[in-house]
Amino acid sequence: GSSTKVESTLSLVEKNMVACMDTKEELAVQQAIANGLCITARLQPGLFRTQEGLVLINSALKMAMSGAQRVQFSYNDFLWIALDVQNGESGLEEYLGLAHFDSAKKMQAIYSKVLVKIKGVNVDEL
Repeated sequence: GSSTKVESTLSLVEKNMVACMDTKEELAVQQAIANGLCITARLQPGLFRTQEGLVLINSALKMAMSGAQRVQFSYNDFLWIALDVQNGESGLEEYLGLAHFDSAKKMQAIYSKVLVKIKGVNVDEL
């Protein structure tokens, strides 16, 4: 989270994290990954709106759209923080500048239908 070489650290853990971001995985594991991503997004603002963070935010997008509802909520919280929704659409625009068409279309949908309706995310409750 507070490492100075975040991008290199991210690449080391990305494969294992993505493997756990699967609807077949235990719910507690799925939620723990989302909570860890929330904390990382708070400590490293903008990280998931870079090429280095793209795989993880896209995997989180997939999780926010499938599986158990409480897992979806956890990933919605992450996306809300990662895209900096509280400060407008600039975070979404940064993401859209990097994302492929399919992911961009899905993110725009979840952004307008779900993320803009979230009032706030309390990281202390994770």
